Amino acid sequence: MGSTCRVVCTQPRRISAISVAERVAEERAEKCGKSVGYQIRLEKVLPRNSGSILFCTTGVLLKYMHSDPTLSGISHIVLDEIHERDTVSDFVICILRDVVPIVSIL
Repeated sequence: MGSTCRVVCTQPRRISAISVAERVAEERAEKCGKSVGYQIRLEKVLPRNSGSILFCTTGVLLKYMHSDPTLSGISHIVLDEIHERDTVSDFVICILRDVVPIVSIL
């Protein structure tokens, strides 16, 4: 089911979201915008909707969660470098703790 998978991977800083997305795209022999992309506050190169990986900041994930509380378009969430905690990442963890049981029932 990899073709329907949509992974969102958070990064603590904007520059790391861009550089990791570019590195992963390069390792997959493609450019950002195909199966790998990134989104930060004012800049984005989005990947296709399915079979893709989106690298973003925790703030961007929080906005996704605000517009779609059940995260219906996302199959996997990876909270990378979450040990670099701040208020936004703590808030994302608290919300995900409540959302995951609801989504698993659906």
